[in-house]
Amino acid sequence: MTDRSGVLLSELTTFRTGGPAARAASAETLEELVDAVRTADAAARPLLLLGDGSNLVAPDGGWAGDVILIRSRGIEDVREGGDVHVRVAAGEPWDEVVARSIEAGWSGLECLSGIPGRTGATPVQNVGAYGQVVADSISAVEIFDRQTGRAASWSAAACRFGYRDSRFK
Repeated sequence: MTDRSGVLLSELTTFRTGGPAARAASAETLEELVDAVRTADAAARPLLLLGDGSNLVAPDGGWAGDVILIRSRGIEDVREGGDVHVRVAAGEPWDEVVARSIEAGWSGLECLSGIPGRTGATPVQNVGAYGQVVADSISAVEIFDRQTGRAASWSAAACRFGYRDSRFK
């Protein structure tokens, strides 16, 4: 992971707004992401975790803290009995995950095609379209609790999903 300073947030957001970030880095693994969060927290620096910057209006005055671009990749099919659970890294482009599930013949995400962003952002807003919401297809979300400094797995119920809402907001 390489730190850079002065990266313009306007280059990282779909609305093309935002001034310079004090520090920016890309996290390509879960370990790099956790380390970056811990480093920012230890230094008491503000932290902005960013996927593709969809639906984000960044301040033109810039960001005085760290920006971490979530770029972890990986999709794993876990078969349990007759069920298939798909484990997806937060940095996977969402529409690619939807396309893959459709190609595999799995239902539940097909109406969510075309929603911009990365997979890690989908549970935050409980993205949805045409009567489908991502919460209906989530069995668990792996999280890093900044207050305890520990990783955990939260069930869909623990995420407290609602209409365009979740515990992550």
